[in-house]
Amino acid sequence: MPRSNYMPAYIRETRVAPAVQPTTPAWLAVPEHCMLQWPLIEFAARKREGEPPVYFDAGFDPRQDKYAPRAKRGAYSTPLTREECTMCISSSAYIPEIIIISRKLEMWPVHIRGNRNLRVIDIFRQIYDTYSRQLTQEELMRWGPEYIARCERAFKQRCEDGPALTVHAERHGMLRIDLLRGRRIFKGLVPIRGKPMHYELLFED
Repeated sequence: MPRSNYMPAYIRETRVAPAVQPTTPAWLAVPEHCMLQWPLIEFAARKREGEPPVYFDAGFDPRQDKYAPRAKRGAYSTPLTREECTMCISSSAYIPEIIIISRKLEMWPVHIRGNRNLRVIDIFRQIYDTYSRQLTQEELMRWGPEYIARCERAFKQRCEDGPALTVHAERHGMLRIDLLRGRRIFKGLVPIRGKPMHYELLFED
């Protein structure tokens, strides 16, 4: 009989290393809360660091030169420099998203999300954009006529202080910011414990 050419297959066992899970680069690892740049932190903490007071009226658009955030340096207040405005909000981490909440206006969180590292000026602009919206009839009813009446004085004062003619501003109606009853001056941001990348927005009393 002819001899068969068949030969059994030789199988070699090879150990396969366990899959390595991708890790986040250290420079992208964001802690629960990052230390913010000095124009954004709460006034008392800013003072301890020797940084100047910052003045920002959230009732007016910081894109306009007249209402740009200002720092008091010596006897004078001057607008934040371009370098200060365009600083990343934290020097210790990459932060493309942040949520800011005012206790009084918590129904309208200031949610800032971008495709790049957020800048200091982005925070001031979005605070204004969020709270400068006109109150709807449903929102006015939710707050109630008694509270709305208590906000009337602050509403009229903002209309007088603003760039538009008072009568035109009044015709536009009450805004979210008016519900703070005149407490429009930015005081700073403080971390909200247990909520990563959430900060509370404080206004001067």
